[in-house]
Amino acid sequence: MLALDRGGSCNGIAYRLPAEDHLGQIVQLLRREIDANPPTNVPCWIKLRTRDGPLRALAFVAAPEGRAYAGRLALEQVAHTLARAAGHWGSSAQYLFRTVAKLEESGIRDRNLWRIQDLVARQIIASTEAQRQG
Repeated sequence: MLALDRGGSCNGIAYRLPAEDHLGQIVQLLRREIDANPPTNVPCWIKLRTRDGPLRALAFVAAPEGRAYAGRLALEQVAHTLARAAGHWGSSAQYLFRTVAKLEESGIRDRNLWRIQDLVARQIIASTEAQRQG
């Protein structure tokens, strides 16, 4: 899971819910995004600056008291975990790749995510080669 943490800013993609059944869609979103007790990420209304002007949006913010919150880690340590981790939605490496690809489609390039993606790919390749040799 990727969640916002306190401090700094980021560029991203804001999705607009379809016009029908906002409440049902928000409930479904919350069920998908909040899957721990206490949650690792919590919903929070944030202010966005967009090309079309300011917006309020629902975002998921890292909760330091959540069991899976790791705080600030070296990118190499993050990559080590992502290269090996999987959850009920699939592998963390695939989630990272899809996130980076979607941002790239929108013209957003986050240097840290790109660096982590490169490190994860290198670790997966090294692990695959080690398995072939072993």
